[in-house]
Amino acid sequence: MQAKELAAAADKAAEFLRAMAHPARVRMVCALLDGDRTAGDLARQVGLLAPALSQHAAVLEARGLISRRRNAQSVRFRLEAPEARALAELLHAAFCNPKHRALKRVGARTG
Repeated sequence: MQAKELAAAADKAAEFLRAMAHPARVRMVCALLDGDRTAGDLARQVGLLAPALSQHAAVLEARGLISRRRNAQSVRFRLEAPEARALAELLHAAFCNPKHRALKRVGARTG
């Protein structure tokens, strides 16, 4: 990879990480791993009020990580970006699985 290509890829990666760099947005992406959610369901699952959910969703939408679809009176969110799915799965494996974390700590001490 040439320097210009590397710089462009690094810039794109940094933009992606900035979009994901808030705990609420990470929770939203993780919640959408299991499929589409209505705005109300997503807000309850991630512990946000509607205005905050809308603000964080706008950041994720602007980067193409999620989409929003209006059906009559409800709004549904969908995870769109494969890189967001991959990051959420990696974060889940590293931080959300207590058994996995415990094994990693034990392995680090004995290994």
